[in-house]
Amino acid sequence: MRKIIVFNQVSIDGYFTDMNGDMSWAHKNDAEWNTFVADNARGDATLLFGRITYELMAGFWTTPYAMENMPVVPSG
Repeated sequence: MRKIIVFNQVSIDGYFTDMNGDMSWAHKNDAEWNTFVADNARGDATLLFGRITYELMAGFWTTPYAMENMPVVPSG
């Protein structure tokens, strides 16, 4: 049986987005963060999302922007 490893990002008040669905606070763009994200994307694990997160991710990763700028993330 494989382990389940959880990685969550939430704000200090326990929410991921604000009342308008904005989550810009969670979008970092620095070398350490980008390495962390790329290493997670290259892993041999399975990502498990809830419905809303899955729909957001599925809608993004199939875009030309994601395929060009973030090719390490598989789209299949």
